[in-house]
Amino acid sequence: MFSTSRELKQQAKSRLRERILPMMVVAAIFIVADYLISMFSSELSGRNDWIRQMNGIIATYSGELQEAVNDPEAVQAILLRIYGAMPSFREFISGRSLFGPVLSVLVSLISVPLSAGYAYHVLQESRRHNTTVGCLMHGFKVTFKTIAISLLTGLLVGLGFLLFIVPGVVLSLRYSQAVFVLMDDPDKGPVQCMKESARLMSGRKWDLFKLYFSFLLWFIAANLVTGLLGAPVLNIYLTPYLNLSAAFFYNELTGYEEPGPEPINF
Repeated sequence: MFSTSRELKQQAKSRLRERILPMMVVAAIFIVADYLISMFSSELSGRNDWIRQMNGIIATYSGELQEAVNDPEAVQAILLRIYGAMPSFREFISGRSLFGPVLSVLVSLISVPLSAGYAYHVLQESRRHNTTVGCLMHGFKVTFKTIAISLLTGLLVGLGFLLFIVPGVVLSLRYSQAVFVLMDDPDKGPVQCMKESARLMSGRKWDLFKLYFSFLLWFIAANLVTGLLGAPVLNIYLTPYLNLSAAFFYNELTGYEEPGPEPINF
């Protein structure tokens, strides 16, 4: 008999109550590190310069828009001028060196083993092994394997979404356990991890979808709080809560059982 989404979340909350402070600290460090990688990557790619240029163009026409607010035809004409003045990102970077965008891609790849390290952290915590922030570095021991899994699954899921939304979602669920498989057994290769994930998820895709969907209100609340406070405060709790629930789901797929107490010898 499989656990329901509620039961998996109860297990996650129970473990969180036992380890709330250390797990929230690890989550906070992970979120900040991932954010800094993303921002640094955007800066190197030129995306931030492009956004600043577009904001400057909009600011230039903001006065005219306010004056023409009661004249729909004038507003439309101004919006068309704004659209015409805005360069596409492709046009913006066409005259720039390729060094920045290439370095940006390489920097963004750092987040892949970092995320794998976080998966290792929650997997160990779900098995009642107390961990520290050092677990985030665990994914860097198999950096190329984590990147290979990310690229291969991203390619397959992307092709699925090109066909239609449903195949993309199905493929995403099919390979969702590949990183957990790798963190559980680092000797396995990327393709082997993906095949193992596909085997584990056979007949269980709907269960995982329901688990993720049950966090919908949490995601909405987290985005609202982030928008109001300008910081992902609620994510510091939501991140371990969601990922611990997913780790307990993986444990159930693999048939993992907590070791019992040591026998007492008289």
